[in-house]
Amino acid sequence: MTNNVMIGVKGLIKRFGNLEVLSGVDVDIHNGEKVAVIGPSGSGKSTFLRCLNCMEDPTDGAIIFNGVNIADMRVDINVHRRDMGMVFQQFNLFNNKTVLQNITLAPMTIAARAHRKAWWQNRFKKKAKRIPLAPFAEIRARIDNEAMALLARIGLQDKANAYPSTLSGGQKQRIAIVRALAMHPKVMLFDEPTSALDPEMVGEVLDLIKELANEGMTMVIVTHEMGFAREVADRILFMDGGVIAEEGTPTEVFDHPRCERLKAFLSKVL
Repeated sequence: MTNNVMIGVKGLIKRFGNLEVLSGVDVDIHNGEKVAVIGPSGSGKSTFLRCLNCMEDPTDGAIIFNGVNIADMRVDINVHRRDMGMVFQQFNLFNNKTVLQNITLAPMTIAARAHRKAWWQNRFKKKAKRIPLAPFAEIRARIDNEAMALLARIGLQDKANAYPSTLSGGQKQRIAIVRALAMHPKVMLFDEPTSALDPEMVGEVLDLIKELANEGMTMVIVTHEMGFAREVADRILFMDGGVIAEEGTPTEVFDHPRCERLKAFLSKVL
């Protein structure tokens, strides 16, 4: 792990009406670090994760990513979300699109907008100053090839033209992960990625996440899989009552917990 901060969270507060779910969270996520977030239901884990890419707008506080406070309402959050892959509990695949279309939708949309913008700009430039543009068919082919390579990585290239409704939960979640990877993110956010899976399908998803971790991907993972958190994470955040009640290495948190609330939690889940 380096000392470079990938995401800096400062005084994060989130309220839903009169209910305060996050009560002043301060934490830095470093480049290449794997951070697991654990805690009881209702502790604010998923809300914290969703605030990191402003899927939930913070009520107060700052989230510094790419040197920008993305919690500032004046910031175009969609630009910064391109660098943050998000994997949900319920997969969130588009059922009316094939597996290949699910993976290529976001990169194809961004590429098409960039190509169209450059084409219009070229119309008003002298020939010598025009931006070289590849035919969009070539761009489409490159994106499709990258998507097929990702499917081959998880052994599902034969499912490229299948629809999500025909797949198992484990297959859907692995495809959801490579869909996020297709955007070449700087950080991956996982919101309890195995909670909707049958027990026999959990392993294949966790193996893929472990593989990404071993490759140095920065990750924040909300999980109830304590064994997985111990094995993969560089640091564990224990959340309770909307705050980070304790944090440390897996050994520190699991083998030498300090606060009574963490001790009580671990006694029920280990």
